[in-house]
Amino acid sequence: MHNRFYFEEKINGDFKKEIVLESICAHIKAFRKKIGDEIELYDGSGTVYSGKILKIAKKNISIELISSNKFLENATKVYLFLPLITSHVMDQLIARVCELEVDTIFPVITERSIKLKNEKEINSKLSKWNKISRGAMIIAGKKFSTVINEPVELSDAFELSENFNAKLIASPDAGLSLKNYLEAFDFKKECISIGIFIGPEGDFSPSELRLAKELEFTPVKLSNYIMSSFVASIYAISNIICFAFSDNNYAS
Repeated sequence: MHNRFYFEEKINGDFKKEIVLESICAHIKAFRKKIGDEIELYDGSGTVYSGKILKIAKKNISIELISSNKFLENATKVYLFLPLITSHVMDQLIARVCELEVDTIFPVITERSIKLKNEKEINSKLSKWNKISRGAMIIAGKKFSTVINEPVELSDAFELSENFNAKLIASPDAGLSLKNYLEAFDFKKECISIGIFIGPEGDFSPSELRLAKELEFTPVKLSNYIMSSFVASIYAISNIICFAFSDNNYAS
């Protein structure tokens, strides 16, 4: 059982002073933490605090801050462009992907993707997805939570990734495999941005793939088999992460 918790309050770093927190009270009780237990507090943006529980009240807890550590962001940024798919599957996919070193997720509206009804539904989804992202950060022990942006049209998503070092779009008909692309890619640059687009069930439409080609995206084949959007996303990101954050980049 881990002792990591995401908190929402602002902390000024007043060490050896009593700090009252409400946002983690329910979680502290759920994990059966006791007075005197040491816990770690994650703010989602790279700072981790260590503290000791002093009091557990009905609606809040009091802790004594012991130390803090500020972590640097990765120089390599991985961006995942996900099609909007069935709600419960999308929730599970975001939970799994956010356990990996993905900087930002962009939900994308394509010709064959799910469509959200209105602004209220979009805001509800975003709130839920960001909560899932923070939970995944805590489970994995990551120092930064994955940012999840508002859904965008595919053409706008292409524009957002215009200046990335690598602009990839998954396509089962591509002549180049993702593995071969990553083996040839120079991961020794100081700052790297990699974006990969995953298609919806039924894949991107021919017109969408033509637009990607016109905008100089690189089509990559993930496997010799047809994958669901769920599996394709995890497979693609796992491969990119292995190459991007390995000491030897897994390339020989």
